[in-house]
Amino acid sequence: MAYERQAVANTDIEELIESEILSDYMMRISTTQTPEKFLKKQRLLSKLEGEMLVPNVGCVVLFDEEPQATMDTRCAIKIYRLLTTDSNYKREHLLEMPVTINGSLEILIRNAIKKIKSYLDGAKLHDGSKMTYPSEAIKEILVNAVIHRDYSLNDDIHVKIYDDRIEVTSPGKLPGYMTINNLYEERFSRNPNLVRMLHNLPEPLNHDIGEGLDTVKNELRKAGLVEPFFEENENSFVVTLNHKKLSSIETVILEYLSQNPDSYITNLLIRQLTGENDVNKVKGVLKRLRKENKIEVVGSPSRAFDYKYRLI
Repeated sequence: MAYERQAVANTDIEELIESEILSDYMMRISTTQTPEKFLKKQRLLSKLEGEMLVPNVGCVVLFDEEPQATMDTRCAIKIYRLLTTDSNYKREHLLEMPVTINGSLEILIRNAIKKIKSYLDGAKLHDGSKMTYPSEAIKEILVNAVIHRDYSLNDDIHVKIYDDRIEVTSPGKLPGYMTINNLYEERFSRNPNLVRMLHNLPEPLNHDIGEGLDTVKNELRKAGLVEPFFEENENSFVVTLNHKKLSSIETVILEYLSQNPDSYITNLLIRQLTGENDVNKVKGVLKRLRKENKIEVVGSPSRAFDYKYRLI
């Protein structure tokens, strides 16, 4: 049984039935069921002893007004603003003491996003330039951390905002058959009830499983930043958003051809390597490189889409 369906001993159905958070959720999805029937249907109640049904972990995380007080394990988000780029930071590097965000799942995510935004507004990178990250990328990483974390582990989610990156550490290794190498291709959810319940809302915070990371990658590319970096530790999963600029299209072309002297490059391959979707923009760079006698066309193609380029 998934841990999200583990019964929570120190609570009862009545506490959750009377929750304003549950009432608001049911209103937004337009259900006419009674709260108790709704919780049963959604598999948010589990047997504690014998036939006694009580709210489970997923139910508490979603609808308890103070899940951090009810749960046996920690489930808050801690946010740090560190005025350094050094992972081995000292107390004096903290802008203020780490802020702990509490609340039910939706409130937790929304309030954490607000706090992160407050730290980023007007913040400077280590070189003095403005610190800018696409808000959608930050939201997706944070949502993933909350709905896919391992709630059996006694730790919070940690968001550390350095002078050159953001690190989001979520309790638990990747679930099931997921690995860092197949994150963009495979689909597996540790907490399917949480994913489903959040996605049932009219304007859900989360995408379908797997789409969130694609959104992160694409939003970072649009902002001219490198892809997220993933790291799996013994009991945690870390996503790092480095504030590092992507190489220019020209640099990517020349580096690829230099590293593959017996090969060639095409407009399509360039777009795949750079994440640039504008065909004409890539075409303009190729035209300029040809004019500068850095590359040449291979053969005599009859169609524009057949053009292949190599170093001169």
